[in-house]
Amino acid sequence: MNTIARVQELADERGLTLCQLSKICDLSEATIRIAKKRGNQLSVDTIERICEALNMTLSEFFADTSKV
Repeated sequence: MNTIARVQELADERGLTLCQLSKICDLSEATIRIAKKRGNQLSVDTIERICEALNMTLSEFFADTSKV
């Protein structure tokens, strides 16, 4: 799974920019921006922080939304 694409999808669903999302998650804006630019995946720690801020579980984050 492309974790950056999933984070972008979640941000879009909530009407947030990645900058706004990073502030909600208490992450450096550069954490998401640099990973996106380099095509890297996010760390589990970062994903956990995003999930916590969005009140969702890791299972929900990694759920296959293409089947919905």
